[in-house]
Amino acid sequence: MEGFIRVNPAYDVKYVIEHADSKYNYAISYQKAWQALKRARENVYGTWESSCQFLPKYMLALQKYNDGTIVEWLHKDRQVDGVFTLGYVFWAYKPCIEAFKHCRKILAVDGTHLYTKYRHKLLIANTLDANQKIISVAYAIVDEESYESWKWFLDALARHFVGDIVGVCLISDRHAGLLKAVGEVPAFCEPIGVHRYCLRHVASNFNSQFKNVQLKDLCYRAGQALTVRSFETVMRQIEGLCRGAHEYLRRIDVTKWTFSHDGGHRYGVMTTNISEAINGVLKGTRRLPITAIVSATFTRSKNTFREREVVAMNLQQRNQVWPDDVFNRIASNNSVGTRHSVDLYNHSRQTASVTVHVPGTSSRTFRVSLLERACDCGQWRLSGIPCSHVLAAIRQYVLDITLYVPECYSTIEYALTYTSGFFAPLADVEYWDEPNFQLRHNPDRRIRRRGRDVTTRIHNEMDWAQTRARQQYQAQDGAGTSGQGSRRRR
Repeated sequence: MEGFIRVNPAYDVKYVIEHADSKYNYAISYQKAWQALKRARENVYGTWESSCQFLPKYMLALQKYNDGTIVEWLHKDRQVDGVFTLGYVFWAYKPCIEAFKHCRKILAVDGTHLYTKYRHKLLIANTLDANQKIISVAYAIVDEESYESWKWFLDALARHFVGDIVGVCLISDRHAGLLKAVGEVPAFCEPIGVHRYCLRHVASNFNSQFKNVQLKDLCYRAGQALTVRSFETVMRQIEGLCRGAHEYLRRIDVTKWTFSHDGGHRYGVMTTNISEAINGVLKGTRRLPITAIVSATFTRSKNTFREREVVAMNLQQRNQVWPDDVFNRIASNNSVGTRHSVDLYNHSRQTASVTVHVPGTSSRTFRVSLLERACDCGQWRLSGIPCSHVLAAIRQYVLDITLYVPECYSTIEYALTYTSGFFAPLADVEYWDEPNFQLRHNPDRRIRRRGRDVTTRIHNEMDWAQTRARQQYQAQDGAGTSGQGSRRRR
């Protein structure tokens, strides 16, 4: 079993039961399987207490053999014997810090539970590369999500990642402590930076208040609308169904949760799902002792950079201007644009009128200004990727498409993301230096319970498909009930 755990830290109880049944033809109870798994994990990774004591030495080794690695501590207190109590620890690897300089100016932050016998949270900051792939750039282990812990984490992000960069967009949920902390970190406040809300969490809070799937879907549609006109149309639908819901959304700053009012700061990223995707990948790791968790982030980052560096090299060898995701989106939009009619207006100002013909429906016309990087559809300004209307105008003016795509989407920047820094192996532990302090776990964070570890995350409606409720209101609309007026909440 220990071999399985070394290969896969997410090795779970169900696999222990299946292995015992298939290899030994013996059915063991869940309790016995859990006890065996717990003992095997401790044999491989140690206990939380011993791992906490070893953490300073491991962090020092990371900094010694991977120059530029950032590690910051905030201890709870110091005992008479000179041993510090674990409070907060922040870490970020130099290649990740350098990588952020070549990505979109987005940082999505989130917190997740650690499934250990001590209550702690793992805070994560992620960004997206030019190929729409997630990069975890910074981590912290704290006692809980609070104003103090978020302020400490955001201050570290501002120092080590933002620096003098202007316009960094922080995306998060609306945790009260986090909102207060953001307001006190200038790097994420206008005019230096911006703060945006995760649309998924806005819709979840909205649904918790009004408990109506149709209203929730309309909330999503309002947030994802590309233009102010489309946004207002959806908001009128919400008002027609429930005036209170309409007033609730109007009280939230539209620049923080809607695509149409964003101004292009979030590059089309509407949720912190990029953080939650990492949470899912780390789920098995989150049951391990603290040093093993840090080691897992190192291994994962090293593997990610190695694999994507190869992808970047292949793109450069093919002389492909953009990574596959951007290349395919532009190619698709360009193909659609060949069916548009273009009327050129002014070559110096690069303006045009683009008409879209859809069989069976009336045509639509969009104004395009290449000089101002604007199209009536709103897509280009908000995501940075030229829409089909813009590409049709570029083709008619016989201009170079690459001049109208942000540099952060280029293959050059994608390659620099994964080659500006590198990870190095650690020497054997006998060559590691001794830290200048000792660390112990915080006994106050001990979870007092018997039996197996349980998931501490509280599930809510974001985890439920709500398919049946959605099908019911859609069927009613299809049957013409909308003509009689839907049930309205006043």
